[in-house]
Amino acid sequence: MKALRRPSFLIRAPSLLLILGAAPAVAAEYVDDGPYAHRRSLILFAGPGATYTERISGSATASGFAAQLDLGVGLTVGYDQDEVFLLVRGSSGGGPGEELALIGGYRSVFGSESWQTFFDLGASVRPISGPWLGPRIGFGARHTLSDHFALYGGLGFTFGFGSGLRADTEVFTGLQWIIPVGSAS
Repeated sequence: MKALRRPSFLIRAPSLLLILGAAPAVAAEYVDDGPYAHRRSLILFAGPGATYTERISGSATASGFAAQLDLGVGLTVGYDQDEVFLLVRGSSGGGPGEELALIGGYRSVFGSESWQTFFDLGASVRPISGPWLGPRIGFGARHTLSDHFALYGGLGFTFGFGSGLRADTEVFTGLQWIIPVGSAS
């Protein structure tokens, strides 16, 4: 009885693909100077703002303004000072926007000078008044005061689904405290 023999190209082809696929990764080199030398930072932020809310729940509608206070934490990711963030927002004012919200997301930062712009993409959860869950987008500007402090402000839009429908428009400002915690590599 003759043993079945595998063709040699079936054995060599995967090995060749593995070697060719690994070559670019081995050839890549980390550059530790210039614009790629950014450090990872922990960011604490706090600031006031205002919200206008339109809410539909069943056949009832409500709208109104509320003052807000944001407290949050973020972490820079990548080399362009982009951030992932989580914040707690408390609102008051007696209107439909009066509540507690948890907001998390990704902030893409543009610019490398003291004035920068940003775009937020995230989600908002309002566990107490609804519950409500929905997407959030925002944009704004940030002015770096020093290596450790920056002022920011912007405009955001949140849509909520759950106990009906809601739409929020927000104006936010605040102070960021930037704490270097390590290398971005």
